[in-house]
Parts: sequence; C-alpha cells; structure tokens
Amino acid sequence: MSVLHPPFQVKTKTEMIYSTLREAIVSGDLKPGERIVLRKVASDLGVSAIPVREAVKLLEAEGLLEVSAHSEVVVSKLSETDFKQLSDIRIMLEGYATLLATKNADEEFVKDLESQMAKMRTAIEKQDFRQYSKLNIIFHQTIYQKSGNEHLKKIIDDLTAKTERARALFISTPQRYTKSIEDHVAIIKAIADGDGERAQKLMCQHQSEGIEIFLKNFKFAEEDKQYNLAE
Repeated sequence: MSVLHPPFQVKTKTEMIYSTLREAIVSGDLKPGERIVLRKVASDLGVSAIPVREAVKLLEAEGLLEVSAHSEVVVSKLSETDFKQLSDIRIMLEGYATLLATKNADEEFVKDLESQMAKMRTAIEKQDFRQYSKLNIIFHQTIYQKSGNEHLKKIIDDLTAKTERARALFISTPQRYTKSIEDHVAIIKAIADGDGERAQKLMCQHQSEGIEIFLKNFKFAEEDKQYNLAE
C-alpha cells in the first residue's frame, strides 16, 4: 500500500499503524469506501497482524473505518448531513481554541506560524495543493495546541479527521488558496497583536467560508452516503 508513510516518532507499533492509516484517510490518500487489506498493511509496514488489528479497532471507534460481519475493513463514508453538523461544531471550537491560543501566544509561537506560512506559500507556488492541504492542517493544529487545553484539541482533531477527509478530495481554485493565505496572515497578526476576540472571529469566518465553498462545489449522494465531485 504505497500511500502509507509511517510517522517518525511513535511509542508502539499499534500507534505507528494507527497514525499512518489515520493520516492516509484524512489526507484523502485512502478514499471513502476503499477496502483496507490488513495483510498488505502488515507487510508494507513490516509488522505482524496483531498491531494492525488493534489499530483498526481504534480507527473503527473513531468512525473512520468500518468492519463488516465478514471482517472486511473499508474506509467509512460520510453523509452531507453529518458533514454539516460536524463542521458547525468544529468551527465554534476552533474559534474558541484560537482565542485561548492568543492568550498564551509569545514571540516564538508567532514566528513558528510565520515559518509555516512560508512553506504553505511555496506549496502554492509549486501548485502542490495536496501538500498545501497537509501544511494547512498542521498550521491549525499548531494554533489549537497553543490553547493549552488538551481535551479541546483532541475533540478538534477528531472532528478534523472526520470532515477534512471529504474536503481532501476536492481541489479549490487558485483564488481560494490565495484567499486562504490572506486569512492566515490576518489571523497571525491578530494573535501577534494579542487581540483574541478578533483572532477568534477571523478563524470562524475563515473556516465557514471554506466549508461554504466546498459545499457549493461538492456533491454528496445521500442515498448511499458516498461523496462525488459535482458535475
């Protein structure tokens, strides 16, 4: 399974497999409805079947994988209704996390965000939009980590995993990527200025606009809960 790229730092084999599969699902490398062959995962990652099964159980509990009565494992699908409801919750929590992060911000944190922005600009210049999407998630995770609330960050991470995998299958217009950069710059400035309320508002607007554009250009087939590109 060539799309699987193990992370550099993990504690156990199960965590390594869990993180690897989760990243592939969130990034869209493993698509909704795609079958996961456990033997091949074990072979590709050089592990036994036991930690693979344990990792699958964790991802099934998160709703990212489905296991049939015949033990067939597939990437779960997502309905438009679920996507909208989960996104609404995610927007509110991400705004609040940004508010908290602003209160904890220091010069080093702002410089880190600016450095990440430089990498995102480079990805756009190279038209590597898949890389941009991955860097975008890291950018947001960095902000939410700074909130200092691990429980809040965990909830946001779970919501991101469930919703971002749908958006990963959709390529935005170059104009949207440019606007996204502008939004991020504004958010960083608000954080640097210590204006938590403005940073919170900008984050909510940024996420809301992105989701609105996605919903206008992406068609969910509700009858079988599978998403397809709008024609």
